[in-house]
Amino acid sequence: MIWRQGQRGGDGSTNIQANSIQYGISYSDAKEIAMDVFKDNFAKLSTKAHEVAFQRADEFTSNYLSELHQRRPESIENLQDPGVQADLLEAQSGFAKSGDQDLGEILVDILVDRTAELERNLVSLTLGAALSTAQKLTSSQFSALSAMMVFQQMRVMGISHPKQVYMNISSCLAPMQNQIMSLSQSDVRYLAALGCLTISMGSTSIHQALQRMYPGLFSIGIEMPIESPGLSGSAENGPESVVYAFKDTPAITRDIRDPTKFRVAATDTESLHSLLERSGLTEHRELFERTMKARPLSGDVIVEEIEAFDRRIGDVMNSYNTNQLTNCSNTAVGIAIGHANIRRVTGGTFDAPLSVWLD
Repeated sequence: MIWRQGQRGGDGSTNIQANSIQYGISYSDAKEIAMDVFKDNFAKLSTKAHEVAFQRADEFTSNYLSELHQRRPESIENLQDPGVQADLLEAQSGFAKSGDQDLGEILVDILVDRTAELERNLVSLTLGAALSTAQKLTSSQFSALSAMMVFQQMRVMGISHPKQVYMNISSCLAPMQNQIMSLSQSDVRYLAALGCLTISMGSTSIHQALQRMYPGLFSIGIEMPIESPGLSGSAENGPESVVYAFKDTPAITRDIRDPTKFRVAATDTESLHSLLERSGLTEHRELFERTMKARPLSGDVIVEEIEAFDRRIGDVMNSYNTNQLTNCSNTAVGIAIGHANIRRVTGGTFDAPLSVWLD
């Protein structure tokens, strides 16, 4: 049984079926290699237990090869690598012991990425460690790692409105609502003990993280002065002076929440620098950066907007705060597992490469 089916592609993309393309090793050869790895190495069990384990390993391997052919077909040659075979056995054994489909999908996702990494580097080592650690976690614990990644580390490029941020949060976390709500502080301590996250005294609230990632979207509109206050960088009247001085340039636009006010026409520092370069205003970069961050939106307003967009995320945020995930940070292994879990619940539509977060 294939757990996750369907082609993902768009204009200019190539859709690949698992049994219709070859890169040196055929699908049947790859399946034979993968199953030989399991048969020759998995611990001997009683006849009935061995039969069940073999059936599960076969199901897992079919799903792994299907996903590998869709996402990284050129990597099928790497099945001959000893390191890849060792991690393949680790993943097969993990699913054979439990038969849990959620775990199976996460192991498949991680293993596909691992198969593409032959070099002994941070990514391949992290993925190898994640294959072992994921087997020791529950669905709620998977979801905790995913929630931390979404709220603290996932910055979506090319957006221009807060609702696009909320849409991303909802698509990733709403499917995990029940799992996150069942999370306990014991789960959080357990994740820390396994090296999936670290717990610190300091904390970063959800709204603070969003303000850090998207300062231009989570700010209060700036009133346009009647007369020029003189260009200033001061905290008191700096934003108003910048808005007045550059009101007729592409760098200033109407505020999203209150169109009678104004804001810097950028989402974050990166998009601001690009805007200023196109507009010939790079010499005023520091002034615009201070202006964009000068009037942060109230955290209560941000939370209210998220809850109004999708009430399910309100429950997710309550559990997130109650279990003090605001005091936690994902480790590399936690990121790898959380990343795979987001791919699982979104049916693969979340396709940002893991290396983005491990560079």
